[in-house]
Amino acid sequence: MMLVLVLLFAVYFLWRILTYRPDEKSLRLPPCPFGWLPIIGHLWRLDAIKPFETIDFWSREYGDVFSIFFGSQRVIVISRARLMREAFLRQADNFSGRPKLFVHESCWGRGQIISDGAENAEMRKFLCSCLRQKNGNAPNGIEVVLHREIAYMNQLIDEKIQRGKNHIDIEETVFYVVGNVLTSFLLGRSYPHGSKEFKQNSAWLQRTLDLMHRSAPLTFLPWLRYMPPDGFGYWKMKRQAAAVHKMMKDELLQRIGIHDYKNESRDDLTSLLLRKMEEVRSNDSATEIEKRNFCEDKIAMLMTELFFAGIQTECNTFGWAFLYFVEYPDVQEKCRQQILNKFGRQSVVRWRNRIELPYVEATVMEVQRCANIAPFSVFHRNYHETTLDGYYIPANSFVMMNLYSTLVDPNCFQDPYAFKPERFLNHTGELSFEKMHGLYPYGLGRRICMGENIARCELFTVICALLQRYRFRKIPGKRYSLEKKMKLTIHPDKYKLLVEPL
Repeated sequence: MMLVLVLLFAVYFLWRILTYRPDEKSLRLPPCPFGWLPIIGHLWRLDAIKPFETIDFWSREYGDVFSIFFGSQRVIVISRARLMREAFLRQADNFSGRPKLFVHESCWGRGQIISDGAENAEMRKFLCSCLRQKNGNAPNGIEVVLHREIAYMNQLIDEKIQRGKNHIDIEETVFYVVGNVLTSFLLGRSYPHGSKEFKQNSAWLQRTLDLMHRSAPLTFLPWLRYMPPDGFGYWKMKRQAAAVHKMMKDELLQRIGIHDYKNESRDDLTSLLLRKMEEVRSNDSATEIEKRNFCEDKIAMLMTELFFAGIQTECNTFGWAFLYFVEYPDVQEKCRQQILNKFGRQSVVRWRNRIELPYVEATVMEVQRCANIAPFSVFHRNYHETTLDGYYIPANSFVMMNLYSTLVDPNCFQDPYAFKPERFLNHTGELSFEKMHGLYPYGLGRRICMGENIARCELFTVICALLQRYRFRKIPGKRYSLEKKMKLTIHPDKYKLLVEPL
């Protein structure tokens, strides 16, 4: 039976090759690397641990826009700042769509991340207004919660040091800060650091992320879900997604049952969404888009997406930041001295103070550039056929935003593989906006990360708070590596640091 199938496939592809007649447009498609194979396309040529390096190599060989095949799906890869701006800024209306992604849709549903068109624009507008409302120093503002969590984090670090436990895992330490800022924004509550519930949530999050990574090949090879022993984790992912969705929906139904969201003083996202849902349901003139966006199922999907998107990337970035600090202790010390010279050891450094700490802010930018944790962002789709750099881009193409190659582009960043925070400063030591050309760690255009300002605020503020209070060193005898590996994001190997109070 297997031999018959192989022969049928061979005959079919031979027929396709012999009968293929390119038209004028296909002759102008972006160039494609050699090594395409039936069914799997170019997937076999990607480095399994560092696919971003393979894509970067092809971008230098074939140009800033080229094609590859993931399975049978042609993907248009756009690299470098020049073409990024052309596609996602100048042609933003066209390139702001999302393609259908099998695993995401079949397991998680079509939430905000992969929705597009008017439905996405409506919800994005609402979410951005909520984020503006929660920013700043209001009693329940994000920065107020952040400083409260930082104070508690420092207290726990001090207690560990007093007990002689001065080896800490940075990602684990800041997980509680990032997690509580996020749950405060989403749900209006936070958890004690180290609590049983928070540890359970952390384990649940890690399991889900591992399953997302395992099932990633199914995006382009969905038939692999039937392969033994467990279909690349697909069926486990489906059960996990159902459990997560039920948990989120139960949270919503509980809030609806006790009516606490109706209290106008509650400004967490869940309360704002539920009040909007009630408003839409009572409005006879509400549009179909509003009705689809503001219902229990869609809100539960949205909350799940925001939770996963917010924690993983931020904790990874902190992991890279402190790894760079111990690999480049002179940078760590220079940041610390700028903080201490301006604010001493006791004053709280706030997000608005970043203008007074240009070297620290430049260091955060350089961490994001070098860490490059989301090298491809999320796939885009162009609604209509167009041209880029003289090449024909068919309508409804899968479009990959190659951020990795942009962040290591020597045309934007001299000596791009070196860690040099001063690259973002001018001759007077101030930040130079001209030198930030090409720095797009959160993407760009209509689908830029909505949480960019929160993420930047967290990174700057937590780093300042830790460097103001502690010195971080390598643990003698331990090996540290800046080698990049990729799962859902680019991450370093797990490590611990020696922390010393100042």
